[in-house]
Amino acid sequence: MDAGHPGKIKNLQIALERNHINFTDIVLVVLTHTHYDHVSCLAEIKEKSGAKILVHAEEKECLEKGTTPFPEGTLWFSRIISRIGNTFMLSKSRYKPVSSDIVVNDKYDLDRYVPHAKIISTPGHTAGSISLVIKNEVAFVGDTLFNVIPGTIFPPFADDVPKLLKSWELLIDSGCRTFYPGHGRPLTFKKLKDSYGKIIKK
Repeated sequence: MDAGHPGKIKNLQIALERNHINFTDIVLVVLTHTHYDHVSCLAEIKEKSGAKILVHAEEKECLEKGTTPFPEGTLWFSRIISRIGNTFMLSKSRYKPVSSDIVVNDKYDLDRYVPHAKIISTPGHTAGSISLVIKNEVAFVGDTLFNVIPGTIFPPFADDVPKLLKSWELLIDSGCRTFYPGHGRPLTFKKLKDSYGKIIKK
């Protein structure tokens, strides 16, 4: 899942070695979206492993160009960061271009790679955000959920908030009990459902 911040390939290598896994054992990389902090090591991972790269159709072109704009801010401070980023820090949104191998739209069955696994489209943070659901029990959701800021799991950045909330509804209805965000610790179904309830009541 995803490919991390620039210069962090050694972190992955250490994790693989601890689990007695080689780069060549990696056969597929699923991109929850194509922001630089999720894809910057992707080119190197693909070179070392030969893995196929899966991305949503909405972000295929971004991946192959090697740049994805900063998303809109959802909080006062993140709105400022987004404006600054898209005006003065465009180089930070760039990464080494990578060609995609598997391009998905709404749903995609991953059973040939991971038993009882599938991709579902969960747009909102970006147009091409996706989640990996395994056995309808756990979901890897990228930045569709964000478990870092105290008191909230709402992402500080999202291009389309109504679509994001629809994606939250889809995750709530998925049957999953545990969600792994791109930032922060795993969170429970209860925390997601309670957070959703508070947001829609505002």
